[in-house]
Amino acid sequence: MLRQFLNPPNWFTAASLFCAMYSIVLATGIDGEQDFYRAGLMIMFAGVFDTVDGGVARLTKTGSEFGVQLDSLVDVVSFCLAPGVLLYAWGTYALGWAGLAAAFFFCLCGVFRLARFNTKADGTKECFSEGLTCTMGGGTVAVAVMAHAASGRSEVEPLLVFGFAIFTALLMVSRVPFRGFKSFRISRGTILNFAVVLAGVLVVAVRFNLSTAFLTIGLIYIASGPIELIVRRLVMRQPWGHQVVRFGVPGRRGRMAHPDADDDDEDLLL
Repeated sequence: MLRQFLNPPNWFTAASLFCAMYSIVLATGIDGEQDFYRAGLMIMFAGVFDTVDGGVARLTKTGSEFGVQLDSLVDVVSFCLAPGVLLYAWGTYALGWAGLAAAFFFCLCGVFRLARFNTKADGTKECFSEGLTCTMGGGTVAVAVMAHAASGRSEVEPLLVFGFAIFTALLMVSRVPFRGFKSFRISRGTILNFAVVLAGVLVVAVRFNLSTAFLTIGLIYIASGPIELIVRRLVMRQPWGHQVVRFGVPGRRGRMAHPDADDDDEDLLL
């Protein structure tokens, strides 16, 4: 077990767990006054560490099955439990049991999303993820709370937060395909679209704040899955499946996968 403590990728995974735990402390105000902005920021940092650990594993060639399981367990805390607690403490607690149920439902759907991904992991890398990743769901919750706190407003509309929690949770357990980086092909059109989106995000960041810009990105991405599904199936009458890119060796998070493979969709869509 000491060898696992000394394994560099596990340090970053542990850092993600610490950020998630500290987020819960800040959201609940156990050590003083509640600090929702920092609580959301800790979830964002957890996402950063969760992304980095796979790269460190490939760089140092220290991937292991232990690390794969550790990463999955930490994701439950970082992107399911911590955002669920933050949702309840920030916005849905005023609804009583209904608010608690909504926060729990978000957490439960995130766990189910991870379990579904783990059971289907077979060494393939998909261009489209099946349902919204819990990383993206938890991250969007975090930036929504941060944007609200940065705006200086103290009042929260509980029913709006309730609806947001339920909608995001349902997307995580749905079969709606969401694009990953491998679904994009470099072209003039792609570069132009990316430049337009980036310019819009920069305008929002300058006019308001950085957290609002991140929230804009998160909401656009969350809406993109259902909108593209509707357009392709109902308007263009095209099939909309999961495109798969195969690599030689099974694995998750890049630890046991081919060295040139990207991280799994949980890390990829942060």
